[in-house]
Amino acid sequence: MKEIFKTFIIFLFIISCASNSKFENGNYTEKIDDLNINFTVKGKGPVMIVGHPSSGKIGYEMTLKPLEESFTMVYYDSRGIGESETPKKLEDYSAKNSVKEIELLREKLGVKKIWLFGHSDQSAIALQYAVEYPKNISGIILSGTSYVGSQNESIERRKTSENKRIKESKWFAKVIEDWDYMIENNTTFDKNGNDISTARTKWWTYDEETAQKVIPIVKEITKVGRRKPIGNNYYQETPEERQKYLEFQKKFKDLKTKILIINGKYDTNNLPEFATELHFRLQNSKLVFIDKAGHFPWIEQSEQSFTEIKKWLRE
Repeated sequence: MKEIFKTFIIFLFIISCASNSKFENGNYTEKIDDLNINFTVKGKGPVMIVGHPSSGKIGYEMTLKPLEESFTMVYYDSRGIGESETPKKLEDYSAKNSVKEIELLREKLGVKKIWLFGHSDQSAIALQYAVEYPKNISGIILSGTSYVGSQNESIERRKTSENKRIKESKWFAKVIEDWDYMIENNTTFDKNGNDISTARTKWWTYDEETAQKVIPIVKEITKVGRRKPIGNNYYQETPEERQKYLEFQKKFKDLKTKILIINGKYDTNNLPEFATELHFRLQNSKLVFIDKAGHFPWIEQSEQSFTEIKKWLRE
């Protein structure tokens, strides 16, 4: 009798994990929030949605393939990116619309619940979605994230993090030197004629070895194109919008959603202490730091990162 019950429970689990999406694996463009939004479906299992408000889907489509073994991955280009339609007004790029976009995509896919992979700026979008639609979310994986402060506080944190890493790493100190030289001289070559155009990308990584894993991905993102300007103006977060998000953070303590935070230990933009603070404010979260990784741990230290993700999913 126990074996029959056990088999029945496993059967129910498999049924619950199956993707009921109306879309088979493939590439699609559908009308979402009155805009043509492009997305790609790959894998099998429950639906996990991933994208980025300014860099789109291509980087994740190239690097999150191991998750396709467990999830129906839906990689999407947000409005104004790649083949997705550009809105008419700059304010249409707001975080509120990014959250709405995910919800309308869920409805279009025809699934009751989704998982989210939220990296960097998208991590804030994912958490806002969980606050607004708690019944529609099964779980979240966050990376390159932390508990956010005001815009001025973010600038100070970055300075602190940069100075700390400069003292710890001669390689990183050279990255800062190259980036400063690029800005001061409006060039992508140093005084000896060496190409230093990748300094901006390297800033986000741990060392030369991990940077070389990330650089090809960033080049592909650049080919597709980032979020398009409207009327020659690029979208920038306003202090008012940051304040709205700070209000959202106050609600994180009430979230019951299962959340994995997987951060690089040397993420210059997200000091470990603030990633830890985010973890403490999310009651059902687990925090994992990946050593020798910066802002892209699943790319810089792929094997370790996906091992940790699979371990969390089993738990």
